Amino acid sequence: MAHLPPTTTDLSPVIAGQLQTEFVSFSTRAGLRVAACLDHAGGSTRSRTWVIVTPKYGETKKNSLQLAYQLAANGANVLRFDHTNHVGESEGRMVDFTLPGAVGDILAALDYLTESFGVRSVVAVANSLSARCLLRAAVLDPRITRLISVAGVVNLQATLREVYREDIFGTFLEGRHWGLTDIIGFDINGETFLGTAVAERLHDLAGTLEDMGRLRVPFLQFQGEQDAWVDRREVEQVLAMNPLARLVPVAGAMHEVQENPAAAAAVFQQVTRACLLDSDPPDGTDRPLVAPAKKLVLAQNRRERERLRRSEALPEAETTFWSSYLEKYSILEKSADYRTYLDLLGQLCGPFRPGALVLDAGCGNGMFVRWVLRDLARRQAVLAGAAPLTCVALDLTPSGLADAMAHHLGARPGADPAAPGLQYSVMDFDGLADDGAAAQHLPFRDDTFDVICCSLVLSYLRRPPVLLAELRRVLRPGGVIVVSSIKPHSDLSVIYRDFMAQQVDGEDLDAARNLLRAAGKIKLKEEIGHYTFYSPAQLATLLMDAEFKVRRSQVSLGQQAVVIQAGK
Repeated sequence: MAHLPPTTTDLSPVIAGQLQTEFVSFSTRAGLRVAACLDHAGGSTRSRTWVIVTPKYGETKKNSLQLAYQLAANGANVLRFDHTNHVGESEGRMVDFTLPGAVGDILAALDYLTESFGVRSVVAVANSLSARCLLRAAVLDPRITRLISVAGVVNLQATLREVYREDIFGTFLEGRHWGLTDIIGFDINGETFLGTAVAERLHDLAGTLEDMGRLRVPFLQFQGEQDAWVDRREVEQVLAMNPLARLVPVAGAMHEVQENPAAAAAVFQQVTRACLLDSDPPDGTDRPLVAPAKKLVLAQNRRERERLRRSEALPEAETTFWSSYLEKYSILEKSADYRTYLDLLGQLCGPFRPGALVLDAGCGNGMFVRWVLRDLARRQAVLAGAAPLTCVALDLTPSGLADAMAHHLGARPGADPAAPGLQYSVMDFDGLADDGAAAQHLPFRDDTFDVICCSLVLSYLRRPPVLLAELRRVLRPGGVIVVSSIKPHSDLSVIYRDFMAQQVDGEDLDAARNLLRAAGKIKLKEEIGHYTFYSPAQLATLLMDAEFKVRRSQVSLGQQAVVIQAGK
């Protein structure tokens, strides 16, 4: 198909202080529309460095906003875009995503800049799997004059083998047919994805070595020292093919560099310097960088999130999604990371006095109740004849509650006076309201509960402060509440990796893979604004705004969740 001329939409700039963002679009050589953002400081763009930032696999251009605004604040023009056949605003379905297609998107972005602005030289930045596609694009197109890779994958075959404990590419090459296949949290047409990657030699270390050997421009690789998915020895082997390539280790970082805010901030600074300097690598002695105003970044983030929310229609209702998710969730009970997390919840909730009333607000399939409360009550040697704990468990999904009751009744010792009594009820926390006559409350009196646990729930609500206000109302003076949230930019695959290290197989292996796929959907919902993950400071602020007194804050669940203990 002939290359269509570039087109733009919504050309009126969004003024953010001195920074501007224009929403534009252009076509690939295959005729698919690419949605993109141009970030710059206004005025003439011709004398500035041009930077292309490609989206990470499974993410959108919005994830690059912070870096793009920092680059723009320091004098660069930045083009960031959504891949086609991918999540985001560009055309196509994620199920049809391929690596050669992603390479084509990068080449189309270069064409757009040349045809629209006369650009002949760009610096390009990519993350994780997209860095492999960027390397191929740079080999094909001399307009890319410098590459910067953050946690770049150099051997997809090995990375997927590490994730799935199965050589997916190897079995494909041996003749196995793959239909709809989970590729790092997303359902992809396996036959097409694997076949095109193999045909273009984008799947293995040999192909990466060959591409790096053909590259004639500087290449900078930032590598997390705790990256479990990319072998540093293979990275060093690849970089040795190009005398202009450099490796920058990132202390305290995993594959998801932004999981560690301090490491991410340092990488952003170095990436910005590497984009704007003519020498390689940056030594940190240059002039201080200009930081974009936080409120401007947040305002643009909200605007782009709203656009994504309109473009990414959710395929199912929340009740349906969570019912399906909880079917997979039970496998976590066998995970050492999750058992440690549950023990922490129990320690922060306890000790439990005889006869205590406990509320599990968002109980899922009941693992907190049956794993922690029952076992802690026994370990604390509640006196025979003393009143047992009474636990009230609420959740959105009837199927999750049914599963919780079945598990508990099956494990509950009939003669143990310390075993907690249980009451399960369906409750949609998004149905709560605090607006006058239309107010809807939790069905409990003020000052009812001694202990409240709200585990990994607030992130998935439309109005978390409404639930927190109700939880404060029903918590008695002197009582304790424990609240948790997944962290922003969490690397949920870490929990999966740790579980796989326990040498699981058979049904447990399949269940773990299904849970990883479901986690990918949750991250996508967070990306488009349906869910919100909270940092320790953000979760503490949410609790203090609800007039709770924060006592302790910790991280758990493979360091991917924030857990806070508070009181009235």
